[in-house]
Amino acid sequence: MYKILTVLTLAFILTLNAKAQETAVYNSYKEMVAAAKQEVELISISDFHTMYVKAVSVGAKDYTLLDIRTEAEYDAGSIPGAFLMQRGVLESHLEKDEIWKAYKHPKPQKDDRIVLYCRSGSRSALAAKSLKMLGYTNVLSLEGGWKGWHEKYPKLIKNE
Repeated sequence: MYKILTVLTLAFILTLNAKAQETAVYNSYKEMVAAAKQEVELISISDFHTMYVKAVSVGAKDYTLLDIRTEAEYDAGSIPGAFLMQRGVLESHLEKDEIWKAYKHPKPQKDDRIVLYCRSGSRSALAAKSLKMLGYTNVLSLEGGWKGWHEKYPKLIKNE
């Protein structure tokens, strides 16, 4: 009887701990973004540029680049090869076959490398955390986002 009670008590404590982790409350957006950046993998502008140049030189990418900004932001300029998938619909659209058929690109699998970027790196960090929660295991958030890329590589942009 003592063993059963001990096991039930431990199970209850573990359940409470899991629920506490799921429902973290933050005092501000900045605090929430900072926490997300601790939980996801970030890639620097320079490291992504190296990955980008390699992909261009061999004619094939080993990643899917998603611009999660608004359509207006995307239309003003984007990193060449990026697919627009706005933050508000990212989680649902990422898994839709028809979206990827329209893009003429294979739908990313759970273990494929996905690089996300937004204007500054905040929305993409939150989005990367969200994709991790959906089981995607190789998601990177571009530090500095579009702003950092555009400042460092102003000629490597696509305008619609």
